[in-house]
Amino acid sequence: MFNLELLVIYLILWWLVFFIFLPFGISKDENIISGNDPGAPEKVNLKKKVLYTSITSLFLTILAVVLKNEIF
Repeated sequence: MFNLELLVIYLILWWLVFFIFLPFGISKDENIISGNDPGAPEKVNLKKKVLYTSITSLFLTILAVVLKNEIF
C-alpha cells in the first residue's frame, strides 16, 4: 500500500535538495549579447540536476523514514 506520508516527505526533500543543487556547475557566459542579463548562466544542465536531486532525495527519504520509525 502506498503511504501518502512518504510522498510528502519525498516531495519536501526533493525541492530542498533541488534548490541546493541549482547553483552547482554554473558558469557565466563571457560573450554577453545586448539585451541579455550578464549574470545569466551559459549552461544550466537541468536534466542532470533533476536526476541527481531525485536520487539524493530518495536516499534522504529512506533515511528519514527509518529514523522516524526508530524514534517514534
